[in-house]
Amino acid sequence: MFCYQCQETAKNQACTVKGVCGKTEETSNLQDLLVHVLKGISLYAEKARDKGLDKKYGEFITDALFATITNVNFDSDRITSLIKKGLKLREELSQKYGNLSTNEAHDAATWHSDNVQDFYKKAAEVGFLAIPNETSVP
Repeated sequence: MFCYQCQETAKNQACTVKGVCGKTEETSNLQDLLVHVLKGISLYAEKARDKGLDKKYGEFITDALFATITNVNFDSDRITSLIKKGLKLREELSQKYGNLSTNEAHDAATWHSDNVQDFYKKAAEVGFLAIPNETSVP
């Protein structure tokens, strides 16, 4: 776990075991995966923005991002449902507006699973600590 999204963080740096606020590692990791999925949606939305993109995609991104920053949403089932919906919306965009170029085809735009256990595995790969040179508390 690595969470530094609020003013309550341990030592004013980050929570690394369990959130001071009560957030579990499971939920924190799922929130990281949700942000990863949102990056993928954004890649397709960027490509489609001049083609009359339905506002539901932007609304979903806004709602999902809000779910990751509030200190009241520690419901892993809710975050999981947002991931599933995000994957569905990303696929809609892909079908509607075409594939991304090789340069644009980031993992966030291509990874998919319907299996919640895969969500937990992927979450460990895309969280903050998986970013090169970000392996310790600042």
